[in-house]
Amino acid sequence: MRIQIRSRSAWWPTLAVLSLLITVPAAGQAVKPAAATTPPPAAASGSGTYSVEVIVFRAPGGGNDAALSAAPSRGASDTAGTQVARYIGPLPGSRMQLGGTREKLTRGGYRILVHTGWVQTAASWGAPRSGLPLERLGIDVPGLSGSFQLERGSLLHFGMTLRHASNGNPAAQLNEIRRIRFNERNYYDHPAIGVIAVVTPGG
Repeated sequence: MRIQIRSRSAWWPTLAVLSLLITVPAAGQAVKPAAATTPPPAAASGSGTYSVEVIVFRAPGGGNDAALSAAPSRGASDTAGTQVARYIGPLPGSRMQLGGTREKLTRGGYRILVHTGWVQTAASWGAPRSGLPLERLGIDVPGLSGSFQLERGSLLHFGMTLRHASNGNPAAQLNEIRRIRFNERNYYDHPAIGVIAVVTPGG
């Protein structure tokens, strides 16, 4: 299992979450070295649809959001036929992959805000207003607002613009988009709010 992560300003949430996601080999079990080559990037789904599963969570104690995430930089689409993302429907529970991860996070003291999945098409890379709002995805969590973005150019990118404010916790904002590969567990790191996401081809 590959976990893609981009660290931010605080290390303790990163290390704590990784300790929950990575399985430690038993004593005496050999650890296979990482491959020398990088796996190929995700290709376009043959059906034009993608399955997305996400967990959104708060760190124990709410975390410290002294520096909000900067807005992601995406080049404008360079084609006249710009496509926007389209919501297809919910992801069946039988196809969800992150149930075990959710249980580990819960046992580790993390507060689960959202665990859901859906099927969608991808927007063109850099398309304006390409995200799917939380309301469109059926996500209704008090204090949580924003959208998720799945964009495809020569590579596939997934990201989010999320803000969460609740009683007793400082407001937290996560704003990031980056390249992904199919079937990887991508951890979007933040001192207060985090996201784990998996994207697979097809609906």
